[in-house]
Amino acid sequence: MNKYAYPSIRGWMMVLCQFCFLFLISYCFYVFPIQMGLKWGLGMSLSFFVLSMMVIVVAVLLFYYFKTKTKLFILKFVASLGLGVCFFASLMTFMILLLTTYIDVDDFNKFICMILLTNVCAIYARYQGSIIRLKTITIASSKLTESKTLVFISDVHIGTRSSGYLESLVNQIQALNPDYVLIGGDLIDSSATTIDDLRVLTDLSMPIYFVTGNHEYYLECSDLMLSQLKDVSIYWLNDKAITLPGFQLIGVNDNQSTESQCHVISQSLDLESFSIVMVHKPSCFDALEQKPDLMVSGHTHNGQIFPFGLLVRLRFPKIYGLYEENASKLYVSSGVGTWGNNMRLGSVNEIVCFQLNSCS
Repeated sequence: MNKYAYPSIRGWMMVLCQFCFLFLISYCFYVFPIQMGLKWGLGMSLSFFVLSMMVIVVAVLLFYYFKTKTKLFILKFVASLGLGVCFFASLMTFMILLLTTYIDVDDFNKFICMILLTNVCAIYARYQGSIIRLKTITIASSKLTESKTLVFISDVHIGTRSSGYLESLVNQIQALNPDYVLIGGDLIDSSATTIDDLRVLTDLSMPIYFVTGNHEYYLECSDLMLSQLKDVSIYWLNDKAITLPGFQLIGVNDNQSTESQCHVISQSLDLESFSIVMVHKPSCFDALEQKPDLMVSGHTHNGQIFPFGLLVRLRFPKIYGLYEENASKLYVSSGVGTWGNNMRLGSVNEIVCFQLNSCS
């Protein structure tokens, strides 16, 4: 009897902790800016009961959105709003409150400042989220028998991003004319996305290799979608290693522990060949005893919107860019798409082009 009681209690405690966190987010990001905006702009003060009900409603909507595979637009809209405009409104409100402890400003001007600063941040972040930067990295190795050009993208997030955005991305990749395209997970993040939304990928004239990210497993029909990827010319490296002209490519799925990922890599790694490992999260790089010549990852988005990067760095110290350890390299991409909304602040969307050169 006791054998089954502890997990149940622990489960309820986890749910309670999640709700407490969502209550905090709901008030800080959603309700607090409204509360202060009404007070400054209209002179209205909301009662504790009204504020509490607003927090509870938002928290329940967020909980349902994050804990289910729902397709409801309203829930996605609420989550997107909180990660973008509401966050900026909250940040600006806190800043105004802090500054006005030293500077005397009347309430209506506080309201005007909050609206203006929130809109400036949101418009700029939306603009930053629409730009795709090309980053080129050259790697030379005596293990390479011939030169190759690879394009690596991760975190496209079709669902948050439209199929039109994917079409623009495909055109930019085709113009680079690489030998191979690597997709490092989180290609899709919505259960409403169908395989037809990805069909534009068939316009690419080069082979496409893919590994899963965490969002592929949040989909309502995850297994079906993954099985259909071959219909749009995507080869899913399902914990597989393949030998391509000039190098070895190992693909590692995301739905497993770091230890399991390391096992997949260690069992497949050919130390005589130039080896590339593609895995969604960068966690296993430091855990590997024998490292590949190059590992490519994503997931972190480089924080996407400042200052979230400071929090992401606590979980993933290697948050963005090229890292080297002896003869091994890890590249963590900021991603070519965005999650939750189409905004970036303090980070960029990027296509990464690897120029692999033989120096033998």
